[in-house]
Amino acid sequence: MKKLIGAALLAAACGMVHADDLQDNVGIGVGTLIFRGQDGLAQQVLAATTNGISGQTFAISSGTLGAKQPDSIVKRETLKKFVAENMDNLARDMATGKGETLNTLADLMAVPTEERTQFGKKLQANFGKIYTSMDITHIDVIRNLEKLNS
Repeated sequence: MKKLIGAALLAAACGMVHADDLQDNVGIGVGTLIFRGQDGLAQQVLAATTNGISGQTFAISSGTLGAKQPDSIVKRETLKKFVAENMDNLARDMATGKGETLNTLADLMAVPTEERTQFGKKLQANFGKIYTSMDITHIDVIRNLEKLNS
């Protein structure tokens, strides 16, 4: 009798799961894509197992397989690329406290529009703390900016 009740409960649970709930229940990954549109407890277990085996970490870090890459990672990479490609122009603009490159930097650092003038003056006043040597790297510039703005 206990087995019969257990089987009935399992069948009911399988029938109550909707396909829309699959990603909410098992997360993101290959398993979620393979079993999309299928409902039931068995499919959820298989989807979760497949997600675990196939590397959810890859999906999360790459922003694929149903995962969205965190905005902070994307913004950080964009900032690094921008500073690396504009070291000289950025140094010139920081030295004067204004300029197109400095405005783009402010955009990438999410400085509110009404604070941009003050931001430029702050960077100009602290230029020697940001560009500390002739052979400074873009990573060092970003670290120095973060220290200044923390």
